[in-house]
Amino acid sequence: MKPWLSLAVLALVSCIPEPNPQAYQVSEVQLLFAENTERWTYFYGEPQVIWLGERRLALSQGKSESPLALPEALLVEGQGFYREIGPALPRVAQTTRTFPGFQWVVRSQQAIQKAWVFDGGWADLGGPFDPNRTQQTTPRPGSPRLAALSEAENRVVLQEILSRRAGRPVVVYALEPPLPPQRFEPSPSQYRLAAIAVQYGLETELALMPPNPQPTPRILGQGAQSAYTAPTPAAYLARDPNQLLSLWRLATGLQLPPPPTPSVDFNQSRVVAFFWGQKPTGGYGLQLVSSQLVGDTLRVTLRLTSPPAGAIVTQALTSPFLLLEVPGRFNRVEFTDTSGRLLASAGP
Repeated sequence: MKPWLSLAVLALVSCIPEPNPQAYQVSEVQLLFAENTERWTYFYGEPQVIWLGERRLALSQGKSESPLALPEALLVEGQGFYREIGPALPRVAQTTRTFPGFQWVVRSQQAIQKAWVFDGGWADLGGPFDPNRTQQTTPRPGSPRLAALSEAENRVVLQEILSRRAGRPVVVYALEPPLPPQRFEPSPSQYRLAAIAVQYGLETELALMPPNPQPTPRILGQGAQSAYTAPTPAAYLARDPNQLLSLWRLATGLQLPPPPTPSVDFNQSRVVAFFWGQKPTGGYGLQLVSSQLVGDTLRVTLRLTSPPAGAIVTQALTSPFLLLEVPGRFNRVEFTDTSGRLLASAGP
């Protein structure tokens, strides 16, 4: 071959791009048990070989007999997923229940996003829980769901946690992953990461904790002429000035001139509102009876009054409402009548 032709072929070959590594995705969950810490890693995408440090991992398609394997995940060296077991990390929280009573007490050493308890069935303990604090909470129905995991991953993780409980109650805590992501080569196109701390067993406190001081609400607005026009009751929760402005306009939009928006420090308080719904006449009203902060939920009791039969009332549409500023940084509000019937709620 002529020299100039060889050089041309060599230049042409050098311009051809090398094929990119096969794309794949990683999903990792860190399980913090009392005795150890486990890292489960699921891989998705095309079969290939990757590296974790000096360890070679062959990803392939196939079926695994492991109950923790997922049909859509790749096998890792013939196994349903990749597992590492390391030393136990410091306890993140401890939950107890009180007797007598129905309160649960969460003592958190780290920031906790959410907590759930299984004692014959799952219940939601609420959250978030601030670090180095003791908080009371009342469970409500709800199963653990970690947003970083798929539904299938979430299901097998919970199944494994329950399979180890040996008849004991279980508390699980969702938190920021304490361990950094694994360094795979080549790097995955997506890396999802979640962490759960697991507590097996519950202690019972024989004495109730001293009750939390209950917040004293401040009435920001009350009346029967709001701009809310729906026929059904509604609750609202404002956490910042923009939400308060929208809520204030809904409550006072029919007033001329419009009253100034009240000043609220949202670092210390929240604003809640109840709209009873549009009524055909006057004579409808509502009155604040009490409020109680239970865990992350504010419960407000109202007394509702309706015009008696034959009463002489204004023959015009009305829309009763109540706006309250309440100290605290809760994330849910529930309005009930004096019989305990839920009227409306806002928040998760």
